[in-house]
Amino acid sequence: MALTYTSAIVWNSEIADDALWAKLHEHFTVPELVELGFFIALTFGQQRWIKTLGIGHREVLADTSVGLAPDSARQVTARDTSRA
Repeated sequence: MALTYTSAIVWNSEIADDALWAKLHEHFTVPELVELGFFIALTFGQQRWIKTLGIGHREVLADTSVGLAPDSARQVTARDTSRA
């Protein structure tokens, strides 16, 4: 359901019909739907803005682990340490 909700927000708002809302309310509270919708919109907006600026993957802060999950950050740090 969360992925269908994401598709409705990002690609096709017409799929957000009464049936979708009923299914969403079976799994999420109204505050959870608001939070999820906000996060989807914020993330999508950030990605569009970065693309508009022409910034490619790892072109900014490429030498850090900022924004990575802890396991991924450890892998990047280990990889970078082994290259030094």
